[in-house]
Amino acid sequence: MTSRFHRPASRVLAALAFCATVGVPAAAQDRSPEFQPWPIPGWTFTPGVILGALYDTNVAVASPGVNLKTASDKLFTMAPFGDLSYLSPRTSFSAGYQGTLQRYFDFDSLNGTDHRGHLSLRSRLTRRVTAFVNDSYAQVPTTDLLDLNGLPYQRTGARHNTFAGGLEARLSKNVDGVVRYEMTWVDFVRRDTNLIGGIVNGLHSEITRRISDRASAGAEYGVRLADLNENANHLTYQDGGGVFRYRTGEATTLEASAGLAHFIDRNTDTTKSGPYARVGLTRKTERASFGLGYSRSYVPSLAFGGTNQSQEARGYLHMPLSRNRLYLQESASWRRTEPFVQTEIPLDSLFVTTALGYAVQTWLRVEGYHQFTTQDNKTAGGQISRHVGGLRLIVAEPMRIR
Repeated sequence: MTSRFHRPASRVLAALAFCATVGVPAAAQDRSPEFQPWPIPGWTFTPGVILGALYDTNVAVASPGVNLKTASDKLFTMAPFGDLSYLSPRTSFSAGYQGTLQRYFDFDSLNGTDHRGHLSLRSRLTRRVTAFVNDSYAQVPTTDLLDLNGLPYQRTGARHNTFAGGLEARLSKNVDGVVRYEMTWVDFVRRDTNLIGGIVNGLHSEITRRISDRASAGAEYGVRLADLNENANHLTYQDGGGVFRYRTGEATTLEASAGLAHFIDRNTDTTKSGPYARVGLTRKTERASFGLGYSRSYVPSLAFGGTNQSQEARGYLHMPLSRNRLYLQESASWRRTEPFVQTEIPLDSLFVTTALGYAVQTWLRVEGYHQFTTQDNKTAGGQISRHVGGLRLIVAEPMRIR
């Protein structure tokens, strides 16, 4: 096996940018990836490093209180990363890891590391059946870097993993089916907090029929089992309803679903039913792509062990490096959680990430970066806001493996 470097600018920058976003918080990752890797057949390995000089306005991730200011500090970050990918007519594969070293100038007790990894596999087993697997892991020093329902922002270490796998099948000439298994797990490092963690397993199925070249409609059903607080809390969720999709080629996609959701809390013998709804719109052009989405549903609280009614809105704007030497990447998510138990905390959370960059060379780019998080628990002095921003230098070079 031999290897050599390939230097077409579009390919190098696309792979570079994709790997550089492995460390983006989950709130920015769980939608479409901010950068799509350039489709180079065969094996490709991309090593690199991100160097950052940043400023943190709220190092404690705490509410300032009355007439007080939050502690702030400058920090230096170094994030080595690597990504391995494979592409063939039947299979696409990608796996990567990024570790980030953080060094604060004044609050050196906050120095530490975080770790992130991802894996994605999609393979066409037969002409009609495709299998897929996705996994994402994060170990972070603060909870505002995780996009979890009902999770209060704290300087508390957390480990989080999401896994999904399943099958997509062409059942007949006009009928498609999808079966997907999902698992979400979270654990909190500090035991002196009131956050409990747990695991949620779910199974989702969907059948749709194409009613035209652009439109399809059908039905969906899902069930989730939540074991929280070291198996002390057991919750069951079921939802079923209709699905509609409308596509104009690869450029525009509209998806919507709605139906009835039902949950059972076995510890308190509580049941509740209500409507759920989801809608999403994506649009791709040669120079940019954007997406908008909204959802309303019942979801388990991995922070406190109860159930919340969640409303969530998301949006993103992406300018691919393969088409833009000067680029802008923007993503935002807003979530409102209303717990059914009065002793738990209602939260309004907002997460915004902005990156404005310029490709100096095929292997080097300079980027202005800003991340804003804010959360309000609807009590006096209960709002937490944090800005982390500055400059980042990103160096990477993809290597073809032959």
